Amino acid sequence: MSTSNTAFPFASRRFATRSKVLSICALVACATFAGAAPAASFHCTSKASASEKIVCQDPQLSSLDERLAAAYQRATQASLDPRSVESARIEQWRWRQHNCTDKACVLSWYQRRIAELDADYEQAKQAQRDAFETSLTEQKLALTAADAVRQLKSESLLAAAPVTGAASK
Repeated sequence: MSTSNTAFPFASRRFATRSKVLSICALVACATFAGAAPAASFHCTSKASASEKIVCQDPQLSSLDERLAAAYQRATQASLDPRSVESARIEQWRWRQHNCTDKACVLSWYQRRIAELDADYEQAKQAQRDAFETSLTEQKLALTAADAVRQLKSESLLAAAPVTGAASK
């Protein structure tokens, strides 16, 4: 007894062709998403420097680049002198561009810069708290009013605290 389908001779060929097309589409989709990494905060182009190319090709470094951008924004917004934060950013970026040509150097640079910016943020927030305390003292408010204002202000400062952890591995 023959197992071929004589009523629909082209059905099996169409099924085989569809299966191949679907398999190819699935492979392309998997390859596309498997290579997807967190995007760096800058555009990865053929004109990128050696250190930028390293970041673009490494998911861990791309993730650190995004964390650095967030830390920079927090530090700039909290700083009493945002121009100095920007000046340090440019200086540090130039150093990385000229000196880092391997992953270990770039990784170390990101970890150090994130730690520096987190420290800058904490220092700026402390300066804000100190200035606030000084202003309360200068106003010579009644103790109960000063305590109430202090409590309200400290709650808002605590709510604005960053959620950053230690640098990744």
